[in-house]
Amino acid sequence: GIITEYPLPTARSYPVGIAAGPDGNLWFTESEGDKIGRITPGGIITEDALPATDSFPRDIAAGPDGNLWFTEQRGNKIGRITPRGTITRYKVPTPGSQPLGIAAGPDGNLWFTESEVNKVGRITPRGHITEYPLPTHASYPDGGSPSGIAAGPDGNVWFTEEIGNKIGRITPTGIITE
Repeated sequence: GIITEYPLPTARSYPVGIAAGPDGNLWFTESEGDKIGRITPGGIITEDALPATDSFPRDIAAGPDGNLWFTEQRGNKIGRITPRGTITRYKVPTPGSQPLGIAAGPDGNLWFTESEVNKVGRITPRGHITEYPLPTHASYPDGGSPSGIAAGPDGNVWFTEEIGNKIGRITPTGIITE
C-alpha cells in the first residue's frame, strides 16, 4: 500500500488516460498539455508534443501493431504514437464526434467511442475508420453518449453509455446491442 507520485514536467497538463506499452513503460495522455507522455517503472518521464494545439488527447491503449493509440477529444482524431515517438493522426469522419475511449479489440483493430454523435468507431492499424451508429437516438435524456470501451472475454467489444444509462456491446462485424 505504498503510493509514490511523480510530478509531470508540464504544469497543469491534466493527465487522463494511461496504458502499459509494449516497451515496458507506461504511456499517458496530457489533455491540456496536448502531449503524450511516458514514464519508466523507475519514474523517468518523457513527453512528446502533438502537432496541433487544443486537441485534448483523452484515452490511450496499446495496439496489436506494437504502437500506442489515443483519442483526441477536441481534435476529432485518432492518433498513433510509436515507441520511438513518431505520431500519426487520423481524422474521424463525423465532425464534432468527440472521441473519448479507445481499446484494442479481439479482431486486431482499435475500437473507440464517439460521445457527441452516439457512435462507436473502429480503426485498423493502417488507419481506415468505420463508424457504427448506436440504436439509441442522440437527443437527451435518451441519448447514449458512449464513453468507456473494452474488449470482452466473449470476443465482442463492450462500451458504456453515460447519458443513456446503458452498457452496450458491438460485435467485430458491427452489430450493436444495448
